[in-house]
Amino acid sequence: MELTLKATRVFNENYKATERFVVNQGGTGSSKSYSLAQLFIVKAQQTQGKVFSIVRKSMPTLRATAMRDFFNILQGLGVYNEENHNKTENIYTMHGNEIEFFGLDEPQKVRSRRRDYLWINEANELSQESFRQLNMRTNTQIFMDFNPSDEFHWIYDDVLTRKDARLIVSTYKDNPFLPKEIVKEIEHFKELDPNYWNIYGLGQRGVSSVRIYTMWELIDSLPEGEMVYGLDFGWNHPTALTRVVLKDDDVYTQEVIYESYITNQDLIKKMNDLNIDKNTYMFADSAEPQRIEEIKKAGYNIYPADKDVKKGIDTIKSRRLFVDKASTNAIKELKSYSWKTKDDRVLDEPVKIRDDFVDSLRYAVHSYMNKPKKAKAYTTKPF
Repeated sequence: MELTLKATRVFNENYKATERFVVNQGGTGSSKSYSLAQLFIVKAQQTQGKVFSIVRKSMPTLRATAMRDFFNILQGLGVYNEENHNKTENIYTMHGNEIEFFGLDEPQKVRSRRRDYLWINEANELSQESFRQLNMRTNTQIFMDFNPSDEFHWIYDDVLTRKDARLIVSTYKDNPFLPKEIVKEIEHFKELDPNYWNIYGLGQRGVSSVRIYTMWELIDSLPEGEMVYGLDFGWNHPTALTRVVLKDDDVYTQEVIYESYITNQDLIKKMNDLNIDKNTYMFADSAEPQRIEEIKKAGYNIYPADKDVKKGIDTIKSRRLFVDKASTNAIKELKSYSWKTKDDRVLDEPVKIRDDFVDSLRYAVHSYMNKPKKAKAYTTKPF
């Protein structure tokens, strides 16, 4: 059966690639992820008896990105068959091929059976060791995509230095199907920050000289200590609920909810389902008083946050910061959160892009640190 695709240059470059490692470095909206989803569908149409693995650091983020694109494309082409979809095991069967989806938060799958083709979505999220384990169990080709927000990374040192590696750099201009509104937003990066424009507009390797949070460490879990939540409301941008534990003047943080297009009722239901302690302090974006009031009526101990950005950042930077290693979106924001620059000068104002987690973190830490002294603190067990 022939497939008719609306494909970009990015798809064509990947389709022609014969190297073992095909690295897609690109900016926002360049079609790199969508093109790789198309590529795996085409490859599964053209061969039989192969195993294709599509992976990301965590299964929830994979499900919301590459996995969603894959099945949307199948349905758009009219070739999706629900009988071929094992939703329990996250495996789809096509022409005798198996396409499996798993996150690196499922370690038994990382070290399990071999595969023929591998696609690593947002590859810069993975550790070098995770990549090596996947590489050892892949027979034919490995495709990966990422935004180059890291100045230094194992992809540059261990993959792109190999003779059997191919680099495909793409930008939003490679995607003729991108809505004009999105193009306008991406080109707005030029006015906001040269480093963001370089990374997300031009798809070029970032530099860290203007990064705001440069000193933080990954941890396996949060310790016991004083707990507080920060909440940044969103719609097109994600709504971010962040758990913070304060202990010995150190800040420990964990991403709890990070999701776009959820109403306040959806949010309250999610918090109820997650058993968020209603007695624990929660500080939310004070620009949304009606949403705060609705959550308060649902029984939560929520207050408007102190939104002094510079002081809030200083409060966090004055303490050691530890981040739960499974908090994928939090880590990405911390890596790219930067000061604005103008005429080669660094300004005391952050770039307002991809700041949902970091805003919620600031709301929690700075507001809690400056709450009235008589306010009661609550403790939490490790998470």
